[in-house]
Amino acid sequence: MPAMKKILIFTMLLVAMVSCTNEPYDTGDGTYSNMRVDFAEAYTNSSAYITSIYTDDGETLPLSSAVTTSWAETADSTYRVLVYYNKVETSSGTYQAEPLSMSMISTPNIYDTAMFGDSAMTDPVNFVSSWKSKNGKYLNLELSVLTGTVNGSTGQHVIGMMCDSVTEDAEGHRTVALTFYHDQNGVPEYYSTDLYVSIPITFLPITPAEGDTVKVTVNTYDGENTRTFSF
Repeated sequence: MPAMKKILIFTMLLVAMVSCTNEPYDTGDGTYSNMRVDFAEAYTNSSAYITSIYTDDGETLPLSSAVTTSWAETADSTYRVLVYYNKVETSSGTYQAEPLSMSMISTPNIYDTAMFGDSAMTDPVNFVSSWKSKNGKYLNLELSVLTGTVNGSTGQHVIGMMCDSVTEDAEGHRTVALTFYHDQNGVPEYYSTDLYVSIPITFLPITPAEGDTVKVTVNTYDGENTRTFSF
């Protein structure tokens, strides 16, 4: 296996969505009455406990109680997450987040496509949507992948991001062309599951300025799908 491919490999993190059964309407403040769902950054303290989040709407909220997870193991770090929480007001009039569920979102590094040669993988996925975070920090993809179990164990897809080119037009506006790397890795295609990918703007090979664009191409079961993000 080429050394660069080893660097690129990520275990795909499948987002565990909260499922709620709606009972007949009842007044009052139930567990989910103030529930919100946001993409955010989660911050860990010196003990690797998550203590606060910064949402894509630009709001920083301390957690009502620090939490620990199997994937947030590094102290004083930032993790990209999808978080379900109740936004509650404190006695002092400020707000905090009462976490209900939190899943880490993949933020793949970007590598030069040419480094992979014939080993560049673009196995198909299903494209759902794309958007730029309101705070301008991430380019986001919502995909779904087909997965299944092998001998009772869930297989692992391999994902990443490749940079095909950076070009500049006559007016000095630049275009970054990216391709989504996906290796099905022998996982059976029995059922679909959601996959979110966030590309940090700071990972791009340029610092985007007004007039620049980033194009992300994803190979789907219906052919290539290219999404354009403008700055």
